[in-house]
Amino acid sequence: MTRFQAFIHSPARAAGLLALTLLTVTMLVACGWRDRRVAADALPEPGVSASLAAYRSQSISDVRYSAQFNLPAERDSAVSGWVEVRFVLSDSTQPLVLDFRAPSHNVRDVRLNGDTVSYTVPTDHIVIPSRRLRTGQQTVRVEFVSTNDALNRQDDFLYALFVPDRASATMPVFEQPDLKARFTLALTMPTEWRALSNGAQLSRESADDGRDLIRYAETKPISTYLFAFAAGELSVDSAQRNGRTLTMYHRETDAAKFARNRNAIYDLHATALEWLEDYTDIEYPFDEFAFFAIPAFQFGGMEHPGAIWYRAESLFLDPTASRTQELGRASLIAHETAHMWFGDLVTMRWFDDVWMKEVFANFMAAKIAGPAFPDLNLRLRFFQAHHPSAYSVDRSAGANPIRQPLENLRDAGSLYGAIIYQKAPVVMQQLEALVGDTVLRDGLRVYLDRYRYANATWPDLISILDERSDEDLATWSRVWVNEPGRPRIHAMWADSGLLITQRDDVPERGLLWSQPIVLATGSGNTVTMDTVVLRESSAFVPMTGRPAFVLPGSDGIGYARFVLDPASRRALLPLVSEGAARLSNPLHRAVAWQALWEEVLEDSLSANEFVNAAVTAVSRERDELVVQQVLGLLRGAYWRFLSDGERRTLAP
Repeated sequence: MTRFQAFIHSPARAAGLLALTLLTVTMLVACGWRDRRVAADALPEPGVSASLAAYRSQSISDVRYSAQFNLPAERDSAVSGWVEVRFVLSDSTQPLVLDFRAPSHNVRDVRLNGDTVSYTVPTDHIVIPSRRLRTGQQTVRVEFVSTNDALNRQDDFLYALFVPDRASATMPVFEQPDLKARFTLALTMPTEWRALSNGAQLSRESADDGRDLIRYAETKPISTYLFAFAAGELSVDSAQRNGRTLTMYHRETDAAKFARNRNAIYDLHATALEWLEDYTDIEYPFDEFAFFAIPAFQFGGMEHPGAIWYRAESLFLDPTASRTQELGRASLIAHETAHMWFGDLVTMRWFDDVWMKEVFANFMAAKIAGPAFPDLNLRLRFFQAHHPSAYSVDRSAGANPIRQPLENLRDAGSLYGAIIYQKAPVVMQQLEALVGDTVLRDGLRVYLDRYRYANATWPDLISILDERSDEDLATWSRVWVNEPGRPRIHAMWADSGLLITQRDDVPERGLLWSQPIVLATGSGNTVTMDTVVLRESSAFVPMTGRPAFVLPGSDGIGYARFVLDPASRRALLPLVSEGAARLSNPLHRAVAWQALWEEVLEDSLSANEFVNAAVTAVSRERDELVVQQVLGLLRGAYWRFLSDGERRTLAP
């Protein structure tokens, strides 16, 4: 029985129901048909629907938030505050919907333009009826109690983390990335606490109750998921690099560890900032540059402009840290710094393009951090970090495109996965290879300048690049970004050369993936490299003699189900099992192992043959990364394809 059924079947409440019904009918008659329609529209669905976001982006502009939070020292005490939202409204025929993911009793007071106003609190929202609205400048003030859903609270510090749609769990906002706003923040908190936010600290005033009031300067326009603050018993350190002040907040208690890592942390940030300013031709676009090293932070980092969050363990390395760990730190810092331009200065319009900010941050990070690690095989690392994971999704029936539709912002978390984080970087490498690094850089400069402090879509960037390239990038993008899957590419001997063909595993689509294909061909102890740009269904590479094997995608960037012909399978299996003795390039061995695994998955190569070769390789392979890859494949083949008896025989 529903609550309504229980109500109407209660004799004690019958009179109340009759009175409520009469009152409702009277109000509908008095308000007329138009307000009946508005009343029906006044209950938006939970979360932020795409339709609500589209309507608000057309009718609301020039948004500014002034907010104050009262931060108690006690972890179990509620955070409360008020927010004043000023904006320009161009359409007053629909209710005004603010987003607030909190129980209705957490809303203490709502005022419109200084006056008390009626409102409703459906799930995730505060709704003000249209009859109280007017076009032009509007100010809504809400007193509220925050939830702890996005306030990560510890005994003596807290930090806000609002990505992708959790700002509204802390304060009433317009929770969508394309309603960028300027934020002015004030915090009241214990006197012994320190705090940081996106803006510069303007003042700190002490009160008699042992608490301080800190005020921050207004920010540049940013999306709600990028607004942030942290406070608590924090240590503060700063350094000058290239005339810029960098400030680090932390809770590291090991003084020796802090001192050992301090200069490297500042230097890596300074290098990234200088490189990005040069590449983009845009100076650092925000006022402050501070960051907080958070113990046990749930992500590697989060790119709030002027207030980056990092996992402390990723910054403060042990003396025994490997070069791989050092590369990881440099890449992380470069990644989060790149977001200041790619994601913060220019932000996706809707979270269907969330992959853009991630792929560009990764792409730039590789360019920034990579040159400092010439002793590490970065191409091999890129292949192993991206292709196997992306292939595991793209070969499946549940494959999804890079750019996915999103009907409600509350489902934005479902967009993250191997396709965004592993396939998209490969696609970006493909794009740069197609148009050239200069064309890509110049196009990105135009993109960042044209949409600075605003929002843009992937098609906006493709349109800019299309004007500067001879490639048909609109078609390229439709295939690589808007469609799932990968091409099936064969490289076959055809008397006087290699015939390279591609086809779509979904015949009714008939897609063609444009990409450069690098071919490694082997004869004796010689490996030859050839490159062909495959734009159509086939291409031809002339050769004087038939090679013993053909390994397409040998650069570790080509992306496809590279089908090995029988001769190549027979030749490559013993070659890779011998390690560098007969196939010297570890990247070629890694690509070959992946290609052979794909053959096992499609039953073109027996699992027993593959397992025997892998067992041999483990004892002979000297490249640590390739050994790790082979061990992973061996584990998969052992448990997935071998019978119980075969496993028992092999186990010793």
